[in-house]
Amino acid sequence: MSGSAGSLPHASGTTVLAASLAARFPQGMAPLSVLLLVQARTGSVAAAGLATGAWSLGAAVAPPLWARPAGRGRADRVVAALGLAQGLVLVALAAAPGDSAPAFTVLAALGGLLAAPASPVARTLWPRLGRTAHEVDRLYTLDATAQELIFIAGPALVGVLVALASPSAALVAAAAAGAGGALLFARTIRPLWVPHPSEGRREPMGRALWLPWSSLFALALALGVTEVGIPATALADGRGAVSGGVLAVWSLGSLVGGALSSRHVWSWGPARRLPALFGALVAGSVVVWITWQFGLGWLTVALFAAGLALAPTLAGLYAVIAEVSRESRRTDAFALGNTSILLGLGLGASAGGWLSATDPRHAFAATTGLLVVATLPTLVQRERSTRFSSQTGPSAS
Repeated sequence: MSGSAGSLPHASGTTVLAASLAARFPQGMAPLSVLLLVQARTGSVAAAGLATGAWSLGAAVAPPLWARPAGRGRADRVVAALGLAQGLVLVALAAAPGDSAPAFTVLAALGGLLAAPASPVARTLWPRLGRTAHEVDRLYTLDATAQELIFIAGPALVGVLVALASPSAALVAAAAAGAGGALLFARTIRPLWVPHPSEGRREPMGRALWLPWSSLFALALALGVTEVGIPATALADGRGAVSGGVLAVWSLGSLVGGALSSRHVWSWGPARRLPALFGALVAGSVVVWITWQFGLGWLTVALFAAGLALAPTLAGLYAVIAEVSRESRRTDAFALGNTSILLGLGLGASAGGWLSATDPRHAFAATTGLLVVATLPTLVQRERSTRFSSQTGPSAS
């Protein structure tokens, strides 16, 4: 690898990253806006939960649905069209009458289904935009790190808009942000995007992809369990109102870890360093498991430390997907990685509620176990990578 730790990625890489984050911003705003809007309009928490679940299900199905036409054709047109269509659906949802819970559910599902594939498209571009292996690594790390900002700033902005105006205003703002971000991202990638080569048949994406997909799914399960276990602990401590702040500290740890990792020149490729990064996640989870019983203060400190390895781990998994997928199906591979994360988060949150009902320790124990499971595919991937390197020589890395 060449390039120094202090150098910035190529300008086009940072520009694409910023534009892709603008296109992804509704991910952090829309689910909470839908929840608050439907609850306010119908007076039913159950209806609100159903609509939010419908959004999440649609968003999980969307990446592989739209990644193929984006990868094989004009990704900019696909992103722009979906951004505008989703914005219109969100505006319709904001204007829907309050006496029709099924309409809210259908519109929410459609809104999630129309999510533009900004993440898969951007991650497909990083190997093309990085001038060195270090810069490619850094772009993946900055991508995973900046993603945290969406889930910190998005809900916070929704809270401000709801307090100052209404849930419908927050939903309209999410629609405007998503449509504007999608158009900006489409314009940014138009001169950069090269359609995937076609081999005349529906070729496989790559047999080794089940390894990073499995790790992503198990990691997302663990994150979903923890995201419920933490508020459950705060409620048991009689301080449920601070649970959002405690979760934000966890995300802050991921931000700090990603920022530090992006400045480090790794001597090993992503496949070889992933087991160590997952080991750090497991160790952090064990510390959280131990410290939760000493109060929220200690739990918050432990969560910050546990979050440090999160963004670098996600970045490593994305880089492995880029390495082992076929070029003609790379956007599809990233899209199915997104689906693995979204499904894992949803199922993990459901399991976390059940586990935390009796004792938060059960949620934290399950998180540790799931992280151990997520580590196993990376050990296989490391062995394959080491074997390949030894067969092909230093140039393979």
